[in-house]
Amino acid sequence: MKSEIEKLDSIHPDLISAFLTNGECDGIPKDVKLFLQQLQWSAEIFEHERNITRAAKKLKLRINAEQRIKIEERTCMARIYQAINYFQVDCNVPIKVWESNFANKYEDLAKLCALNRDYKGMKSCYDAALECRRRSSEIAEADRDLGVLFLISPELTPEELGFSKKSLKDIAAKHNQGFYVTLIDSLPIEQKEKKRLLRDADIQEAEIVEEIQND
Repeated sequence: MKSEIEKLDSIHPDLISAFLTNGECDGIPKDVKLFLQQLQWSAEIFEHERNITRAAKKLKLRINAEQRIKIEERTCMARIYQAINYFQVDCNVPIKVWESNFANKYEDLAKLCALNRDYKGMKSCYDAALECRRRSSEIAEADRDLGVLFLISPELTPEELGFSKKSLKDIAAKHNQGFYVTLIDSLPIEQKEKKRLLRDADIQEAEIVEEIQND
């Protein structure tokens, strides 16, 4: 017998998208609709409530109120995990959020250990939760310290930043001279005439061209 996730995977993505957008789709069986809607609510709740236990309690109340279905809290927790995997909710979640999430889970386990009088296990869970919260805090502080500060002032000049000042006219002249040197050099005339044209154009490269040709 197929599980709910397997049934969901066998449905065309366009039908699922239509149901998630409009809330209705005739091409999806009723039981799969109920399951898909529960996954959608799970993702919405988990976005704001990162503690799985508290999120499961909220999901249980919503399913009971809107679908009129009695569901166990453990099943609601499974729905949330299924929603995370199905919708890939946390693909881009920072590691500090995961650390906080695991801290919440360890604290939930510690409470279960206390109910079962497993005080050694409870202490281990609280120690693990403390370590997760410490790492989350360190990551958050590191993120704040990595900020790059840019000072922008209209009084700051390129020369003060180590750049040399160049004249736009000089830059344009060098570009034009390079163009004219290539143009004159390609003319089907004697070398003597090419030198004369370069000098007439007041191009400094005329002397360089002359030296090269002499060599």
